[in-house]
This record gives sequence, C-alpha cells and structure tokens, in this order.
Amino acid sequence: MKKTGTDVAPKRERVPQAERRRVTRGKLLDATIESLIDIGYPRTTTVEVGQRAGLSRGAQLHHFPSRADLLVGAIEHLADERSKEFEAELNSRLQKGDDPFDAMVEMLWSTFSGPLYWAVVELMVAARTDSELLERFEAFERSLGGRIYAAFKQLTGRGDREARVAVEMTLYFMRGLAMERIFRENDAHYDDLVERWKKSLRTMLS
Repeated sequence: MKKTGTDVAPKRERVPQAERRRVTRGKLLDATIESLIDIGYPRTTTVEVGQRAGLSRGAQLHHFPSRADLLVGAIEHLADERSKEFEAELNSRLQKGDDPFDAMVEMLWSTFSGPLYWAVVELMVAARTDSELLERFEAFERSLGGRIYAAFKQLTGRGDREARVAVEMTLYFMRGLAMERIFRENDAHYDDLVERWKKSLRTMLS
C-alpha cells in the first residue's frame, strides 16, 4: 500500500537553543539550591548537583565550569526567584489594601522563615572564607536590600532616612530570628516577636 501525503508524520517542532540552555541552566541552579537546603554547603558538590538535576557531567560543565561558578549562579538565581515572589506578593497586598507595616514585616518573615533562606545561610557562612563568593554575596545583599527598601517606600510612602534605618533594623531583626530557629523551633514564640516588631516599627516611624 502506497503512503499518501496524509500519512507523513508531522515534523517535531525544535525547541530554540536559547530556551534549551535556559531550561538546563535552571535545572542545575534549582538542584544546587535544593542540595544546599537538604545537605548543606560542604556536601553540595558538582557531582551531587548533576545527579539531582539528572544531567550529564558535560552538560553541567558547559554551563558552570567550576563549583564556584555554580554557587555564584545559585546566589543570583536566588535573588531573581525571591524578587519575583516578593513583587507578586507586594502587588497582591497593595490590591487588598493591607496595612503597610503589617504587610512589610509579614512578607519579610515569610522570606526569612522559609526554606530558601537556609540556602542563603549556607552560602553566607561559606562566603566568610571565600573572597569570590563574598563579593557576589555582598552584591546579592545590596540588591535585595534595595528592592526591599523600594517595596517599603511603595507601601508606606516613606522614603526618608528614618524609613531606611527602620528597614535595615527590620532586616537585622529577621536575620537574627531566622538564625535562632536553627537551635530552637517555637513558631508561636517567633510569631509573637514578629507581632511585637510590627508595633515597634510603627513607633519608630510615628
């Protein structure tokens, strides 16, 4: 039986190379962050990340030639991911007309008490003795701090020095609280402290 034109299988659409690169890179960075959260910085090796991502050694080295490149990429990936989440939540809060001080503190605590922050902690500790990581981590912190301050300004309409200091103090408070959770799990206690900080923030800026 002869094949007709209708019997010809449709051509498979090729995924653009840039998209394939983006997907592969994303898998590696997600696997790096997952590994940092699950087993910590010392055990997050390139082999471990490749296995978690389900990618060959060659594919991994093509995107990230060294472990340092991979970890630096993870820092930047973390910043991008959290910024997207933060902006989406900010827009939702603004639309609902939530109290700006409550919104800001709750959004930050959601970040610092979530699993992604454990990856940040692992990289923060490692950066203390790694100059390349430290440089990138400082850039990450500056970028994130700037975005948080911009969000606070958008929520409250405050852009003065006192407002900037209040945001810095809030970040220091959140970091300390997040680190305390490593040693003691007591969500009710931490939630109470967060509520008290909301009141303190209002007092500082009244």
